[in-house]
Amino acid sequence: MAAGVNHSERRQLVVTRAMSLFARMGYAKVSFLDISEATGIARTALYRYFKTKREIFDAAIRDNTSEIKRDIDVICRRRLPVSRRMILTCNRVIDALYGKREFFSAIYEFVFSMVRAGEDMTERIESFTIGFKLALRQMVAEGVENGELRKNIDPDDVAETLFALMESVAFRLMLGVEKETGRAKARFGAMIAALSS
Repeated sequence: MAAGVNHSERRQLVVTRAMSLFARMGYAKVSFLDISEATGIARTALYRYFKTKREIFDAAIRDNTSEIKRDIDVICRRRLPVSRRMILTCNRVIDALYGKREFFSAIYEFVFSMVRAGEDMTERIESFTIGFKLALRQMVAEGVENGELRKNIDPDDVAETLFALMESVAFRLMLGVEKETGRAKARFGAMIAALSS
């Protein structure tokens, strides 16, 4: 590789530009040549950073989900009632889905195409979403323990239900059924309020 090149910055450029292509064109339609042209980096040089288009796609997903995870971690540490932290966490994810709807639509398109091809995507999806589920589970457990949430609720079930509702929000967004965040946020607020003691 050429001297004076900041490889970390170059790798990030590849991910950022490829992410824009994936969002605009969908995963299946983007080629290494498209990424090469978008970055100004020769195709052969791209292989030094990523061996496959899927590696680039995974890096783009990791970048986006790690940013959300960092924000959720900050929310979880705040000295607020559990129900408020849960609402802020869900709102942060909803804002991310709506703020980068084209990219998340590309993710959905990719997942559906892999499932149609017979690939089990369960572990891959879990690896990118586990932080959200764990944060919800920990907050629910804390709320049950401190009496803020009803004693008869199961933290695992509630976290799974909230996650399923978030998947529904993402799917409705992708379909164009829900164009604004307000109704989605209100549904989460109502569900979380129903858990309170």
